[in-house]
Amino acid sequence: MVKAKKKSPAKSKKKLVKRKVTSKNISSAALTNAEATVNRLEREARTAARALTAARKKAATAKKVAAKTRTAKDKRAAKSAKNASQRASARVAAIDARIRTARAKARAAELAVREKARKLAEAAKAEADLQKAIAAFTAKWKRERAKADAAKAARQARKDALKARIVATKAASKVKEDARTVAEKAKAAARRAAKKQAAKKKVGKKSPIKKKTGKKKVLGKSPNRKKAAGKKVATKRSKSAGKRKTSKAGRLR
Repeated sequence: MVKAKKKSPAKSKKKLVKRKVTSKNISSAALTNAEATVNRLEREARTAARALTAARKKAATAKKVAAKTRTAKDKRAAKSAKNASQRASARVAAIDARIRTARAKARAAELAVREKARKLAEAAKAEADLQKAIAAFTAKWKRERAKADAAKAARQARKDALKARIVATKAASKVKEDARTVAEKAKAAARRAAKKQAAKKKVGKKSPIKKKTGKKKVLGKSPNRKKAAGKKVATKRSKSAGKRKTSKAGRLR
């Protein structure tokens, strides 16, 4: 029957040595101390493993010698070598336990650092998202404000254009009214001039005055002459009243 070979502590120790606690891009005092402790214990474990290998070899040799000689001295030496081997094995086991504990502490420190880094990253991301949201809100508000200002300016422009049209219409109406007033005044002046012309022509067509003879006639006041004088006075009054009415109408317009 073939017995299964036991794994030596040195070989198992090599496997433990391969797993080193490392942390990239993170650091803290607790993590640094934990990693330093792990590295120190691993060095001690390697030394203890070499000492255990030597003690086992020495115990095996002493056992062989004691089995051959069967003397008390060799038996004591074999027993002493066996005890030394057991103590070395116990020391290796204790160091391995301490290494596991140190690695657990280092792992806990690394996790704590990673958690802290994660929280810091989340806080930074939240701040960045907040700033981004604020920038987006500000840009949107500015766009809406610009749109509102443009609409307000358009309304004001329409109001100004309406006012300008009203002013232009009033000005055109005033110009037309002034032109009509001037035309009416011109017509009135033309009529007056025509009347004056006609009056001058009538005066020119009257019969020439006869020369007076030596006899003096006593002219009495005939009723015909009185009527003619009354007509002339009435004509003058009507003309002056017409002039006053025309001037008043011109001023009112």
